Amino acid sequence: MNSLPVERNLSVDEQMIPYKGHLQMKQYVKGKPCPWGIKAFLLCGESGMTYNILLYQGATTELDQTVQKKFGLGASVVLHLTQHLEKNRHYLYFDNFFATFNLFEQLQANQIYAIGTIRTNRFANPPLLTDKQLAKMGRGTAFEISTDMKNCNLCMVKWHDTRSVCLVSNYIGSGQLETIRRWDKKQKKYVNIERPEIVTAYNASMGGVDNIDQLISYYRTFIRSKKWTLRMIVHAFDLVVANCWLQYLNDADHYIIKKKRKDLLHFRMELAENLIKENQIITPKRRGRPRADIEENLDVTSIFKARKVDSSQPTNDVRKDRFDHFPGFDTKGHTSRCKNPGCKRKTHVFCTKCDVHLCLDGTSYLIGKEISVVILIGTSKNDFTLDLLNWNDLMNETNYKIVSFVK
Repeated sequence: MNSLPVERNLSVDEQMIPYKGHLQMKQYVKGKPCPWGIKAFLLCGESGMTYNILLYQGATTELDQTVQKKFGLGASVVLHLTQHLEKNRHYLYFDNFFATFNLFEQLQANQIYAIGTIRTNRFANPPLLTDKQLAKMGRGTAFEISTDMKNCNLCMVKWHDTRSVCLVSNYIGSGQLETIRRWDKKQKKYVNIERPEIVTAYNASMGGVDNIDQLISYYRTFIRSKKWTLRMIVHAFDLVVANCWLQYLNDADHYIIKKKRKDLLHFRMELAENLIKENQIITPKRRGRPRADIEENLDVTSIFKARKVDSSQPTNDVRKDRFDHFPGFDTKGHTSRCKNPGCKRKTHVFCTKCDVHLCLDGTSYLIGKEISVVILIGTSKNDFTLDLLNWNDLMNETNYKIVSFVK
């Protein structure tokens, strides 16, 4: 994932891989959609794109021991995940599990801008107003203090909404105040309150890990196995597929493609079809009369109610793999249009692997075109030789049998 273009706004948070079996490193994290499972730390972009991952293994977690002893677990995880980031380019967001004074000091030395919610006891209990004092002053009240150090310029903001929250940043403070609407239970109406810029930036960019969790949960791959290794493999596959779909959307935005964008479900289905069909021999359909038990359970009315749906075009990876593309001939009373782009001919010939009609029975359109046909030349099985000819060479042969064709 290091080869992906990294977004400007990044966040670090925990992710739970669902698992309830017997495992020493199994964790319980309250508030997560899947509270029981294997914990991992992720570095994600604002959209949910995952750039780095660290699996939590207790005392054997793959962290630098000297860094962990100096900064603690949470801060060392952030430094480990962000060690490959470019300087003076990214904005990092994390919650109070990771935030410490030493972490902000090190991030400023690494030229990484950061915002995080904090626990005040990790910052030597700074002289802030208490929650009761802020509550008396009303919703939207903010109190700000800053450090006066050469190597570490931090700004701490405590803001009261329904509850008080404390945030620290090494590049921004209260900033420009934004007016927002909130519901007041006592007055039973909406009221306008002010929100600092540091809170707005944190809320806008902190949900990257939650976004990737949401995408994975839509179409999670379930496997009936109690082995945690298989659960990890399946989760890694779902994570990579969600990442690929997000990159697909980024590419579509780059090339200004607004129509015919695939949603996550169709993207997964097309990916599965490519993995199944590409460079694989397709098992031929069984011929003959269906079994008696199938005929008894067959609903005849469903055949007539079935709606005709056009077959989807195969992807280029399957269409051009030159593997197992055999021609077939349908028994329909009418011909079907050739699915080759730009061709308007109609034919009975179709590709048995792609399940689309392709013209191969005429000469007016095919002569002079670059269409490769794999044939067996000869009159008997012993005389057959495999060759690759274009259509013009094929017309000069007298004894041939079509084996496969590629357009």
